[in-house]
Amino acid sequence: MPGLARPRRHRRESRTPRMTTQVLSLTRWEWYKLRRRWMPWILLAIIAALPQLSLWGSVSGSFGSETEQAVRGADGTRLLFPNSVVGGLLVAQVYGIVLIMILAASLLGTDYGWGTLRTVLSRGTGRWPFLASKLLLLALLGAAGLFVGAAAWAVGGAIAMVTLGDGTWLAESADWIEVVKWSGKAAFGLFPYIALAACVAVLTSSSGAAIGIALSYYMVESILVGVLFNFDWFERVAEFLIGPAGYGWMGLPGGMTFSYPAELPDAAQSFVVLLGYVLVLGGAAFWLFQRRDIAGARGE
Repeated sequence: MPGLARPRRHRRESRTPRMTTQVLSLTRWEWYKLRRRWMPWILLAIIAALPQLSLWGSVSGSFGSETEQAVRGADGTRLLFPNSVVGGLLVAQVYGIVLIMILAASLLGTDYGWGTLRTVLSRGTGRWPFLASKLLLLALLGAAGLFVGAAAWAVGGAIAMVTLGDGTWLAESADWIEVVKWSGKAAFGLFPYIALAACVAVLTSSSGAAIGIALSYYMVESILVGVLFNFDWFERVAEFLIGPAGYGWMGLPGGMTFSYPAELPDAAQSFVVLLGYVLVLGGAAFWLFQRRDIAGARGE
C-alpha cells in the first residue's frame, strides 16, 4: 500500500543522522577513556617541547652579536606573531607525523590486546561507528597537537624577539587567512599517516607491531628517498609516496624551503596522492575491521 512506503523511506533517511550521532557519542566516550592514560599527555608534552628546542637551537646557532643580528634581520620576521604561527605549524607537523602514528597504533592496538574491543562490540556497538569514532578522535587530536606545537613555537619566537631582538614581537600586518589555510594544510598532511597506522593496527591486532611497522615505513621511506633521488627514474616514482607528496602539499611560504634532494611535487597532485592514501588505507582498515574475528585479551 502507498501509505506503508513512507515510514520505510523515513527510516532510511533517518539512518544517517542516527549513525552520525552514534559516531559523535562514541568519539566523546573514547576521549573520556583516553584522557585517563599517560600516553596522550606525554605525546602532547613532546609536541610542545620539540618546536621550542628547534627554535632555540636555530636561534643559538650563532653566538654573541651574530645571534642578535639574525633575530633582528630577515630571519626575525618569521618570529613575529602571527607569522610565527605558520612556522610553528610546519615544524609541529614534521614532529607530529611520528607522534600521531604512535598514538593511532596505540589507540587501536590496545583494544585488541586488552580484550576491550570484544566487550564493546558484544554490547551492540557497530563496528563501522566504532572505528569511525577512533579515526575522528585521532584527527581531532592531531589538529590539537599542531595547535599546541604552533603555540609553543609562537611563544618562543615572541620571547626571542623581546630578549634578543628590538623588543617588537607583533608583525606590522597580520594575515589570519594564511594562518587558517596553513592550519588546514598541516592537519590534512597528518591524515595519511593516521590511516596508515590504523590500517596496520587492524591488520596486526597489536599496538606494538603497528607502531614498529608504521615507524619503520616512515624511516625506510625517508632513507630511500634521500638515496634514490640520485637516479632520474626515481623522481617520478617518489612523487607518489606519502613523504614526498606531503612535502609537495606543504610547499612552504615566504621563501622557506625544506632540505629536499629534488624539486617538490605540485601541490594539487600531492593533494590527490595524499587523498588517495587516506581513502585506500582507510578503506582497507574498515574492510578488515568489518570482516575479521575479534579474539579475547592477549595481555598486551
